[in-house]
Amino acid sequence: MRPTLRSLFLALAALVAIFVLGACQPTPEQIAAFQEMNGLTAAASEQDLAELRHCESTGRYDISSSNGLYHGAYQFSQRTWDDVASRWMPWLVGRSPANVTPHEQDAMARALLLEAGPQPWPHCGARAFSN
Repeated sequence: MRPTLRSLFLALAALVAIFVLGACQPTPEQIAAFQEMNGLTAAASEQDLAELRHCESTGRYDISSSNGLYHGAYQFSQRTWDDVASRWMPWLVGRSPANVTPHEQDAMARALLLEAGPQPWPHCGARAFSN
């Protein structure tokens, strides 16, 4: 499901609030509020994310794949990360997923799940969301 114009406007408003109130680095509380306000928390439970993280990276947020193509707890490629970030959290575009906070990685995984379901994680997505 692609974000609607209204949801993009709300996301932009939330980002402005985050930057104004958070001095450019959003707090975990601000990220949580952003996720709730934009419906991202409905995309996956904490348990679902934990299972996906464990399968993808043994739960490590700072990891990169041995070939250097996939990064962070959810093993995003930089291209996918930047694509999703451009719609949801533009301040993350160009940053390696392995170098951002766990809260930001969780929010981006939820955003991708909201847009594409578990398909971007062919093996681990099927395991984490089989219930």
